Amino acid sequence: MDYTTRSPCLQRLDANKGKWVNYQIRLRGLTQTDIAVRAGCSQSQVSNVLAGRTSSSKVYAVLCGILGLTTVGELLVVSRRSAA
Repeated sequence: MDYTTRSPCLQRLDANKGKWVNYQIRLRGLTQTDIAVRAGCSQSQVSNVLAGRTSSSKVYAVLCGILGLTTVGELLVVSRRSAA
């Protein structure tokens, strides 16, 4: 059994939150491929994280850095409030 998404630090984004994060990425002139390069993973993995199909601490760390957040928890809270 995979427990990674049960951790509060590695919760999955839902589709609306992922869309908000993707929008914020585009506002900064970046693409999912740019995020993937920085995280050392594939663009499809970034896409899966933003769509809520999986979680990735590496991708979350890059997203937090780009969005000026210090923790993954902040990312989840900010995207939750903004997507509502």
